[in-house]
Amino acid sequence: MLTTPAWMVEHSIVPMFFALSGFLVTASGLRLSLRNFLLNRGLRIVPALAVEIFVSALVIGPAVTTLNLKDYFTNTEFWTYFLNIFGYIHFNLPGVFQDHVLTFVNGALWTVPYEILCYVITSFLIYFKMINDPKKVLVLTLGFLAIGVFFQFSGLLPHLSLFAAKVVKFVFIKRELQLLTAFLFGMLAYQLRRYIPHSAAIALGAVAICVATAFVFDASETLKPTTRIVLLPALTYVTVYPGLTAIKLPAFLTKGDYSYGLYLYHNPLLQIVIGIFPGICLINFYGGLFTVVVTMPFAFMLAVFSWHFIEKPILSLRKKFSFAARIREIDEKPPSWPEDLGQTTLREAA
Repeated sequence: MLTTPAWMVEHSIVPMFFALSGFLVTASGLRLSLRNFLLNRGLRIVPALAVEIFVSALVIGPAVTTLNLKDYFTNTEFWTYFLNIFGYIHFNLPGVFQDHVLTFVNGALWTVPYEILCYVITSFLIYFKMINDPKKVLVLTLGFLAIGVFFQFSGLLPHLSLFAAKVVKFVFIKRELQLLTAFLFGMLAYQLRRYIPHSAAIALGAVAICVATAFVFDASETLKPTTRIVLLPALTYVTVYPGLTAIKLPAFLTKGDYSYGLYLYHNPLLQIVIGIFPGICLINFYGGLFTVVVTMPFAFMLAVFSWHFIEKPILSLRKKFSFAARIREIDEKPPSWPEDLGQTTLREAA
């Protein structure tokens, strides 16, 4: 666990993705029925994930396993790895990366169950028509955080039964729940976009909060709900503000959404590079930098392939299944970038 201010970099990236997801998914949930929302989310997430699981199990695994192929394909770990497609996460394949510091084939998959949980909560809000009521979502978010803070300071947790303590930690305190909290803040940012200023000064203030948090606390503080209350709203604004600011991007970055493909493939490729250059990759900071620099171009190429040949064609099928999309030509897209930077609220920017 990092105890220097650098921990902020490691512990911010995934919550920022979840905050962005909450922002964009709420835009989708506000205009789609529950059926079409679930259809769109399923088509967006599952097919590309399934392809990555098959690539890992049927291409990467056989290429690098230390077992003979018969033992590899008949091992229970090989078959259970396909359960990742359904959100039941298994990290290891037989004989694959077993001599690495981390033996996971794709450690990034740990976020999948929490992403599914976020979609379940969004579905609940759509079904009960709460998705368009920021007051109710605000109460839900603050109530969730308040219960965590109560158990953090009340001293009650050690007096609970072992089972009850595990439940409380799993539901309200566990570090991974910062992802759910970030998603809820992203949801609120979209719902309250009429009232939240789109301001460079606020963005700089949010960055300052993140930097100050990094120096005042260490990574263990992400276990505490109080730290999330301070940090995650700032991270949410830092995430949303640049996305709603007109920034000229290289042309190749505007031709597709490559973020999901990068998420899916970067970790297996990191493991492959470490396996090829173990003497270099494991040399402190510079070894890590070498690993990332070598890996990311290949990860980006796979992300481009995934978008243009898997994700985008699959997403084009939505209109065949969605009555609303066929009749009203609903096209699920993230909010467009602003044309006029004189806008003053997130809604106007969006």
